[in-house]
Amino acid sequence: MLFHAGIVTYLTMKLTPYLLALVSLTLVNCATQDGTLVVDSHNGQTGQSVRKVYSKYYDDGAWLTPGHLGLSVVVDHEKASLPLVSGAQQSMGALTPSDSLARGKVTIYLWNYDKTAHPVRILRVSSGRSSFTLDNKVLIAAPQDRSGEAVGNLEIFNYATELPVKVEYELNGRRGSLSLKVMRRTQAELNRHYDDPSTIPYPWYQAKMTSPWLL
Repeated sequence: MLFHAGIVTYLTMKLTPYLLALVSLTLVNCATQDGTLVVDSHNGQTGQSVRKVYSKYYDDGAWLTPGHLGLSVVVDHEKASLPLVSGAQQSMGALTPSDSLARGKVTIYLWNYDKTAHPVRILRVSSGRSSFTLDNKVLIAAPQDRSGEAVGNLEIFNYATELPVKVEYELNGRRGSLSLKVMRRTQAELNRHYDDPSTIPYPWYQAKMTSPWLL
């Protein structure tokens, strides 16, 4: 017993400075309100504090047919407001497991650069362990237009800033899947994208393709 006690005392004395150093490096507080997420961080070494205000919108996009037809996913974070709590409060039961979960409303957009319409059958949408299937859900990509529709809901982490989303679909009689990493956009990013659409991180915008629906 004395031997074990000595080992514990020795390890505590050795590890405590490192643990304190880790704690002092960055302190982070998170709070959600009306679907937005506010993250305050403070670096104990530099003394700098940073606040990031995330919106309730996640998104990402990729080509289904390069240069012709794109697909993007927008997830709308839906969750009741939660108070700002510390990790200690959470460990004492101030937050229940359900408080860490939110509902994400999924909308799929099709970006058609062709002069002909393209029907796309959406089969399944998943993110981690959460998923939903659709029966004969066909989205029509109108000619030279952007079109979209809400298709279902996913269970997501309330404090997430990115989500892996997989869309399984059928196009021209062939089945395929698209794996996206939808990012929770900050308010600053949304403002920048609104002022300058070329900053939107979709491949058709990055390729500086002319969007016929904006003409």
